Amino acid sequence: MISVILLMAGKGSRMNYKENKILMEINNKPLYRYSLDTFLSFGFEVICVISPVDQDRIVPYLPKNVKYTFGGKERGDSVYNGLLKAAGDYVLIHDSARALISKDCINNIISNITNDSAILTYMPVKDTIKEITDKGLNTLKRDKLIAASTPQCARREIMLEAYKRGLEDNIKFTDDISLIEKFYPDYKIKLIEANQEDFKITTRIDYLLAKALIEEENND
Repeated sequence: MISVILLMAGKGSRMNYKENKILMEINNKPLYRYSLDTFLSFGFEVICVISPVDQDRIVPYLPKNVKYTFGGKERGDSVYNGLLKAAGDYVLIHDSARALISKDCINNIISNITNDSAILTYMPVKDTIKEITDKGLNTLKRDKLIAASTPQCARREIMLEAYKRGLEDNIKFTDDISLIEKFYPDYKIKLIEANQEDFKITTRIDYLLAKALIEEENND
């Protein structure tokens, strides 16, 4: 069985929205429901990790087969809480702000799951990236760079142990695979390119782009 940990507890301060940005609606549907409904269409177990302040706005509207738990102070705490609720052999950890994850991408992940590897979805880097150093600027080779995306996938027991060790050691991290890289350096990481629409809805411009894409799809 596959479990999905859907992270929904962020504040979304860069959106300048009065509430959690995942509650913003497109076509009378809150953002979090887009990825949630996509994962549910596969029959996965889904654990929504929510903020206590959003409980009344979310929990009554979740399908009965969807679990939920509360997020922690940091992203890592939230993922760990979700892992404790998960029952699947494998977990997919996904940011609900990436509302437009495609079924093709998920199918690609499923077909590449193995016991001895983890999966990182990514997006190619389009811009030239420059590193600021003490000696000035260092231009990085774009063809050697990728932008980490979600879902990120691994065996549940491996991910749970990696998070437990990371939290115990008070390690700062911003994605899930980085913990596997640290604690399981010999573990194979498979790379799967995410669909272009799987961008993180962070700013007002991101929201407007997602809205336009959804409305275009509905009009086709």
